[in-house]
Amino acid sequence: MFSRAALLALTAALPLLAVASPAAQAQRCDTNIRVTNESSSIVTGIYYNPTGNRSWGTNRLGTAEVFPRRSVRFRLANEVPYDFRIVWITSATDELRNVDICRISEVVITDRGMRVR
Repeated sequence: MFSRAALLALTAALPLLAVASPAAQAQRCDTNIRVTNESSSIVTGIYYNPTGNRSWGTNRLGTAEVFPRRSVRFRLANEVPYDFRIVWITSATDELRNVDICRISEVVITDRGMRVR
């Protein structure tokens, strides 16, 4: 049996437990990411996955292409670091690893590779 003091302490702690629950912390940052093509070539593939995932998975563009000076938006599923990979129409590729998506809003593709802002 719980003592009256233990029961009161547990009751007082319940609101604190609710604040720390995963549901209460579900959205700490905006996981919407814009990918902007500032390169001089068409981008035919954009891949991303949480850092540590060994597979790039499917091309997030499908059959679409991102022309120079155009952007696309994605909503990433998790608030964890991500790796990004792009493929230009020339079949050249670039990768950007361990990106803290809570600190950025955009991945920028240039002729020299990718960067974030």
